Amino acid sequence: MTLIPIPEGLQTKVCVLGDHVLEEIPTHFRQNWPGKTPVLIADENTWAAAGRQVDQILKAAGLPPAQTHIFPGTPKIHADYAYVKQLVPIEKGYVPIVVGSGTLNDLVKRSSFEAETGGYMCVATAPSVDGYTAAGAALLVDGFKKTVPCPAPLVILADNAVIRTAPMPMVAAGYADLAAKIIGGADWYLAAGVGEEPIDPIPWNMVQKNLRKWLGNPEAIKAGDSEALAGLFEGLANTGFSIQYYIDSRPASGSEHLFSHIWEMDNLMYQGDCPSHGFKVGIGTLISTAMFEELFSHSQEEMARICDTMPETSPEKRKAQVDALLEGSPIHKAALDVSLAKLKTGEALRKRRATIVAAWPELKEKTSRQLFPFQEMRSKFVAMGCPVNPSEIGADLASLRRAVYGASMIRKRYTILDTLMEVGLFDQVFDSIVNSGKYFTI
Repeated sequence: MTLIPIPEGLQTKVCVLGDHVLEEIPTHFRQNWPGKTPVLIADENTWAAAGRQVDQILKAAGLPPAQTHIFPGTPKIHADYAYVKQLVPIEKGYVPIVVGSGTLNDLVKRSSFEAETGGYMCVATAPSVDGYTAAGAALLVDGFKKTVPCPAPLVILADNAVIRTAPMPMVAAGYADLAAKIIGGADWYLAAGVGEEPIDPIPWNMVQKNLRKWLGNPEAIKAGDSEALAGLFEGLANTGFSIQYYIDSRPASGSEHLFSHIWEMDNLMYQGDCPSHGFKVGIGTLISTAMFEELFSHSQEEMARICDTMPETSPEKRKAQVDALLEGSPIHKAALDVSLAKLKTGEALRKRRATIVAAWPELKEKTSRQLFPFQEMRSKFVAMGCPVNPSEIGADLASLRRAVYGASMIRKRYTILDTLMEVGLFDQVFDSIVNSGKYFTI
C-alpha cells in the first residue's frame, strides 16, 4: 500500500493507493467526519466500477448513505456548473463521497463547498486527471471555462483492483495530462526568464523532480503493470498537490491547456462524443512542443534581427483579431480585456524584446533540456494509445486555428504564445506547424 506523502498545510489530509483500499472507506470516513452521514455520488459507469461495492461496504459498516445520486453514463456529463446546482441540495447536511474521475470530482468539489459539507471524500476510479488532488474545479460557467475556487478533497482513496480495470482510454488520458506538465515547465521557464513569474522550487519539484520517471514507460502502463500505474497515479496526485500549495495551476498547466479550454468551450466532438480532457491536452502538448522547436530553431543573432524588424501589434489590430475570432461568443469580452491588458507596445515592447534576446541562450538551453523532442513525445503517445493528430479529436484546420489563436487571448498567464506574439512570429510558427509536414497531418 502506498500512502502518498502530502506536504504540510494542504487541504488534503489522506491520499492512499493500494490493495483492498475500498474496505478502509468507513474508517477514514469516521475519522474525518465523526457522527456524519454520507451521500454517494457516481455515474452509471463509475457505479459499476466501484460505486456499488462502496455502497455495500458503507451499509455493512453501519454508514448507509442518506441518498445516492447516479448520473447517466451515456452521454457523458460535462463539467458544467449547472450540475453543481443539482448537487448542492442533495449534499446539504451530509458528507459527499464521489466515486469517479475528473468531471464528477470537479462537480462535487465545488458543490460540497457551496453546500458547506466540511469537505468530501473521493474514491478514484482511474488515473485519468490531476484534478483529484487539485484545489479549484475546472468548470464551464456561462459558457466560459474557468477554475472556480473550492477546496480539494479531504480524503482520496484509490484501490488497485479498481484502477487496474479502468478503461484504457481513461488511463491514456491521464498519461497525456501528466505529459502536459513538460510543457507547463517549459512555459514557466519562459515566464521566469522574461521577468513575469519566478519559479517557486517547492511546487516545481513536486511536479518536475520525478516527471520523466513517471512518464518513462508508457508500454508498461498500457500493459497494466501495477508499479507503472502507481507511478502514473502518484504523478497526477503530486501535480494536484502542487496546485494546492501554489494556490494556482501554474505548476501544472501551460499553453497546452489553453488550447483545450477553447475546444471545451466550443464543445468539440469526435465521432459523436466529447474527447477527454487528457486527449485534448495531449494534442495541445504536441502543438506547444512544435512551437518551442520552431521558435528556438533561431539563433540569438537571428532573434535579435527579428526583434529589430518585426512591426508591433497595435491595440486596434489586437482588438480586431479578438473580434474576428470570438465576437458573439460568451468569452468575447473577457478575452478582449485579457488580450489588451497584456499587449505590449512602444517602449514596453522594445524592453521586452531586448530581455528576450539577452536571455535567449539561457532560455534555449533550459527549455531544450525540459522538453521531449516532438517525435519522442509523439512516440510515447502512440505507445500509450493517445491521439497524435488534431483530426483524432475532431479538430479540423479551422478548429485548430481557432484554438491556437484563441488560446493566446484568454489567460494572463505568460506562455510561449505570448513570446511568439511579442517577437512577431505567431503567424509564421503556426503556418509552419500546419503546413511543413514535420508535425501533423492536417
